[in-house]
Amino acid sequence: MKNTLFDQYQRYNNIRKIINEMRCGDESFRILEVGANEHRNLENFLPLDKITYLDIQLPEELQHDPSYILGDATNMDFPDDEYDVIVALDVFEHIPVEKRNKFIDELYRVSSQVCIITAPFHSQQSIDAESRVNSVYKSLFKKNFIWLEEHMDNGLPNKDSLKEYLELKNIRYMMIGHGRISIWEKLMGIHFFAAKNPELAVYRQEIDRFYNSYIFDHDYTEDSYRKIVILEKARNLNLSFETSSEIPAETLKTLEMMERTFYNLCSMTGENEEENSFVDKVQIFIDCGDGFTESNSECFQLNDVELMKFVKVDLRDFDVIKGIRIDPSDYCGFYKIDNLRLIGANNDTEIKYQMSGSFDFKTSNVYLFEKDDPNIILNFESEVDIARIEFYISKLSTTEIVNQYVSMSVSKENEIMSINNEYKQQIEMKEAHINNLTNDKYILEEENENHLKTKEIFISNLSDNGRVIENLNAEIEHLRAGSIVKETEKQELIQQLVEKEQELSSIYNSKAWKLVVKTRRILGK
Repeated sequence: MKNTLFDQYQRYNNIRKIINEMRCGDESFRILEVGANEHRNLENFLPLDKITYLDIQLPEELQHDPSYILGDATNMDFPDDEYDVIVALDVFEHIPVEKRNKFIDELYRVSSQVCIITAPFHSQQSIDAESRVNSVYKSLFKKNFIWLEEHMDNGLPNKDSLKEYLELKNIRYMMIGHGRISIWEKLMGIHFFAAKNPELAVYRQEIDRFYNSYIFDHDYTEDSYRKIVILEKARNLNLSFETSSEIPAETLKTLEMMERTFYNLCSMTGENEEENSFVDKVQIFIDCGDGFTESNSECFQLNDVELMKFVKVDLRDFDVIKGIRIDPSDYCGFYKIDNLRLIGANNDTEIKYQMSGSFDFKTSNVYLFEKDDPNIILNFESEVDIARIEFYISKLSTTEIVNQYVSMSVSKENEIMSINNEYKQQIEMKEAHINNLTNDKYILEEENENHLKTKEIFISNLSDNGRVIENLNAEIEHLRAGSIVKETEKQELIQQLVEKEQELSSIYNSKAWKLVVKTRRILGK
């Protein structure tokens, strides 16, 4: 990662530090990067996370890639809280002013934990620096640098306006400044000279590596070219990584020495070069109904030191357009076409097309032509109203071809690893589920066996109770019979008593008893 271009490293390494600060152990996040184009740099910095990329325009072959989504960041087709983290790196400044608040609303709505925005913000120092940097590019390539031109057209975002809007919406936020304007201006100039003279690319890479290794960690400052804005939603971030603003003096001296060496090399290589001559061309043909002809074409000359060419053709004068042919060169080779855009007459219509051509192999936005006179044809299902076509085109060097395929290989390996890990997790979950079911089966079988034993005991107890009841019933019958006998004897005794009482009564009432009573009274006895 230390070999990354310095301005990309500034963005992606800060994102890496912030997200890793959030991470608990091996926690993995679902991340959406907005405005990522095709380079997929973020996954190199965050290999643990599942990253999806959204852009308003995608090459046809990426529209079927599950990692890419075609969409407008100011009106995304996602439910609320769909992704853990939303990342938008140097996109905010390219959004039209009237849509910037909507852009913020959408990022915040779709994120569940945080969203992170990086962008240059308006200040007189930034505007002056961008103007000087653009002048360097224009002096070298005779045109404005496309991204700085968009900054001038849209105007850089206002930091205070963003703060007011976030506070109005009750959104918690943090704002961190990174990247001194003076260092950014210095390194961008070096990049432009290296783009003009490919022989300087090796030393330019050394300068990038030096910045990334020894300056990046000390380049946090309030008066920065770029701001990092963190919108907190479900996470309260207490960032603890160091944000030093003191670059060691020796480090700055080394950077100045490397800058002098670079421009000395630039002068030495320039002395040995003849004035640039045109050695190739890019030609755009328009089919107005009678095929592709030279009369309906526009040619762009290439010299032998141009690494990349920006092609832009105004098509408003064509009443009928049935097809467009792009001849990237007169010669065979590997060619890369970036940010191919077909702009409709109302400047926001998405023009769909089918692609064909003489290329022998195509992957992403890289085309291989094994024969001279290469061409790429854009076919339309019906006549279309197009305002302009624009794209970047470059012929890949051997090193770039190798790097391209190494990058693709790593990306595919990561994708395969991700699928394998996901499959492994599914297998582990199924095995755990099977184990749980097996354990449940054993538990149920044991419970069933216990129920059967309980049932047998209950039945046995019922049998015993039945015998006891029979004995009790027999005893009750015996007692009842005895009771009847006793009752009979009782009645007989009562009858005998009655008879005795009657017998005594007859005695007491007899004349003889009365005479006896009177005789006792006379005798005093």
